[in-house]
Amino acid sequence: MFNRNELKRLVEKEIKGDFFVPRHINSCFKNLDLIKESFFDEETVFAGIFLHSVGFPMSVKFNQDLISTSLNLGKKILVKSHFPMEKTEQVFYCIKESHLKGNPKTTESILVHDLNLLDEIGSIGIIKDIILFNSRKILFQKFLEEEKTKSFLLKKAFFSEKAKLLAGEKLILFDSFVSALEKELK
Repeated sequence: MFNRNELKRLVEKEIKGDFFVPRHINSCFKNLDLIKESFFDEETVFAGIFLHSVGFPMSVKFNQDLISTSLNLGKKILVKSHFPMEKTEQVFYCIKESHLKGNPKTTESILVHDLNLLDEIGSIGIIKDIILFNSRKILFQKFLEEEKTKSFLLKKAFFSEKAKLLAGEKLILFDSFVSALEKELK
């Protein structure tokens, strides 16, 4: 039988010591109550929130793709936590579509996608981006171009109406950061 606490424990073990993921997961759960609009499968969203970024520490350390790493780790964690086999593909879909360019179609994947992005565009998300670019030894100008692209894409990235409303203030902060960086790099 599926045990949410066991899934949570396994994820916490995997991300132990990480600077971003534990806080990111908590933020996603806080925002879930603010953006949910209709019925959804709670187990799928629970697992999707916990697993969509579980591969972050490993992907940074070994310069791997976050989605692929999270999918691989997620498969192991779902099995160990006895997650319902018939719902695993739904969780994998949530993970695959959770990124900025994701195009989620199910209620569950839309929730995980929008929750992820709401946190990514806040001040902690900006810090995460800076740390990632620094760890990959990317020049400031390249970082600026990436953030400008992200800023442009974020304006149309949200699917749920409530997430769009919540994103408004955070998008202003994100755009202000990008503008300030651009001015300073001239």
